[in-house]
Amino acid sequence: MDHPFRFRAFDGHHRLLATLVVAASCSACGGSGGDSSSSPVPANPSTIPGDFTKQTIDLSTYPDAVCNDGSPAIFYIQRGVGAAAATNANKTVIGLRGGGFCLSDADCRGRPSDLKSSIGYPSQTAPEGMLSSDSSNDNFRSWNRVSVPYCSSDFFSGDIGATGSPINFRFRGAKIVAAVVQTLNRQYGIGKAGDTVVLAGGSAGAVGAFINANRVRAALPGASVLAVIDAGIYPDVAPLMPGIPPWTSVRDLGPIGLSYWNGQVDADCAAANPGNPGNCYLFEHAQSTLRMPFFVIQNARDAVGIINVGLLRNDGSIDNSSLGSWVRATYLPAMGNILRPLGLSSGQGVFAVCLDPEIHTLSSDTTLWTTPMAEVGGVALKDAVASWAAAGGAATRAVTSASCTFP
Repeated sequence: MDHPFRFRAFDGHHRLLATLVVAASCSACGGSGGDSSSSPVPANPSTIPGDFTKQTIDLSTYPDAVCNDGSPAIFYIQRGVGAAAATNANKTVIGLRGGGFCLSDADCRGRPSDLKSSIGYPSQTAPEGMLSSDSSNDNFRSWNRVSVPYCSSDFFSGDIGATGSPINFRFRGAKIVAAVVQTLNRQYGIGKAGDTVVLAGGSAGAVGAFINANRVRAALPGASVLAVIDAGIYPDVAPLMPGIPPWTSVRDLGPIGLSYWNGQVDADCAAANPGNPGNCYLFEHAQSTLRMPFFVIQNARDAVGIINVGLLRNDGSIDNSSLGSWVRATYLPAMGNILRPLGLSSGQGVFAVCLDPEIHTLSSDTTLWTTPMAEVGGVALKDAVASWAAAGGAATRAVTSASCTFP
C-alpha cells in the first residue's frame, strides 16, 4: 500500500480544506538596532536589475560562500515594480529557498545537482508567491526582492570545508547567508538606517531564516529586520516509527548536523539550551531567543512535517488507522501547542491553516499567497503579512478554529 501522505511538489491547484488559525500580532523582541553609517553605498534602486537577475558571490571577498561542490553561491535580485516601487525603494525581501537536508556522505550523494551546486543556474528567474512580480502580489512586488537558491544542504547553517571523503562536500550555508547580506549592503545599499529588510524562508529555508535572523539583524544594525517563517515548524515529539537509516527524525538531526555540518546555530539559542544546542533547529526551542518581530506561516497538516517528525518513508507502508491515531493524538496537539500562543505577544504574527497534506509551503505559490481564504474570514496571506510588516511587526490576531481534524 502506498504511503497515504506521498509528497509531491505543490502545483497550485489543490483544494483548500478546513482552517486552524489566522493572522498576525507582534513580540517583545528588542529594537532594530543603532546607527548603520558603516553602509558604504546609499540606496539607489537604479543599480538593482529590473529583471530577476543572477548575481554570483565574489569568492575573492567571501571565499567560504560556496555550495556543496565548491561552486560559488548565487542569488537573484530585482528592484520593485509597479506604482509603489519608488515609495518602497527602502524595503527588501530576502527569500531563502528550501530543499531538505542531508546528514551523511551517502545521503548527500543522492541529492539533486541543483541542491548541491550553482553550476547550470540560469541567468534570470521568475519566482512565485511573495517574491513574484505578478500584479496579484500587489503588496510585495513593489519591494526589492532577493531569491537565494539552496545549495548547501544544511538549513543554511553549516560552516565546514571539504569533508575529505571521495565526494568532498562543503557545508557553508551560514557563510552564504552572511555573504549575500553583506553583498546586498555594500553593492546596493540595502539595509542602511531606516530600511526594512524581511528575511523569509520556506521549508529548509524557513529553518535557515530563524537560525540566521539574529545574525542578519546584527549585520544591519540600522535597519528594521523582520523574519517570515513558512513551513519551518517540526514539533519535538517522539516519532511514530523507528528510524530506518539514512532517515533521521528532525528531533535527532540537531546533534548530527552540529557535527557533520559544523552547524552554526544562533548563539542566544545555544546559550538558552545548554548541553543541547541541537534544539535550536526546532522552532519551538528557538523562538524565544529571536530578537526581531517574526511571522509564522504553517499548514498544520503538512505531509512533509508529518513524514519528517514521524520517520515515515515516502515510499513506505503504514496502516492508516495507526497513522491517523498518531497524528490526532500526538502530532496535531503538539503543532497546536506551538501555533496557538503565537500572535498573543508584541512582535509576532501567525497564519496557520489546515490544508491538503500535499501543500507544504504557502508563500512560494502565487495562488495560495494571493487568494483570500474564506476559512479565515476572506483574508489573503499576502495582506496579512503586509499589514504586519507595515506596522513594523505589530498587527492583530484572529482565531477561526481551535483544532484540525484528520480524516
